[in-house]
Amino acid sequence: MVSAANLQSQAYQFQYDTTQGRWKWTTYMDVSGATTSYRVADIVSPYGILRDSIPIPGAVIEQMAASIEQIRTQFPPEILVGPPNSLTFEVTEGRGSTEPQLVALTNVGVFGSLLGSTITTDAAYVTATPAQIGNLSSQESGDFEVAVDSSQLLAVNSPYIQNVVVEDPTAVNTPQVLSVAIVVTPKSVIASDPASLTFSAVKPLTGSFPALPNQTFEVRNDGPSGSTLNWQIQKVGCASWLAGFAPVSGTLLSSQSETITVTVSPPANLQAGTYTETLRVSGYSENSFVDVLVTLNIT
Repeated sequence: MVSAANLQSQAYQFQYDTTQGRWKWTTYMDVSGATTSYRVADIVSPYGILRDSIPIPGAVIEQMAASIEQIRTQFPPEILVGPPNSLTFEVTEGRGSTEPQLVALTNVGVFGSLLGSTITTDAAYVTATPAQIGNLSSQESGDFEVAVDSSQLLAVNSPYIQNVVVEDPTAVNTPQVLSVAIVVTPKSVIASDPASLTFSAVKPLTGSFPALPNQTFEVRNDGPSGSTLNWQIQKVGCASWLAGFAPVSGTLLSSQSETITVTVSPPANLQAGTYTETLRVSGYSENSFVDVLVTLNIT
């Protein structure tokens, strides 16, 4: 897209006929500063390029002033929001801010128009950045970002329908509204079954331990209908005898479960005794995590 910052000025040529002949000038619209300014320059009189010694008739001065007003009022911008022309966010209640979505803003007004828009939302949990986009000439585009904060949103009130409003009082179609639909899903609840696993081995007189049968436990989403659990498993400690577990992450809808296979392989130098390790199943949820205790008894 073309950056609005690249636009510095626009020039418009005017003329006015008097009994002495034709006057010509250029009216400049300058947008390089904090506010738009206008000036008249490059004046050509019926006698040639204007010199200080040539007086300007009052009627011509009035026409020059009118040319500035004509630029202001007769070249209105027109707002085009999008693509996209609507937004949908799917969020989990209480999760926080989403990744922003990008929206295009274009001045589809006539040549010579200049669009300077303010962008607001009708809810504090919907933000639009930046809040202003200025100096868009005809067919020039900029863009803004929309994000949602679900910290205070509840699934029971879903969906939320809010609006982003784009306004320019000089535009022929102000304001324009971008609809924002927010689908809020409930928090998941992590569960495991069983909550502990116990492996037993007899230390051989020499050599390696015999292979131990794998054991399994289930990770389950006990959250309400509509919830989604994105889970992962990590060892809390660093026990080398707990050789592996799989899968290590996944996604579960409400009431769905995943079987986790745990492999224990004690090193040959591990002495008789009782050893423990914790597998932590975590994810954004009501209970944040659950622990599965893994015990190895060596006799």
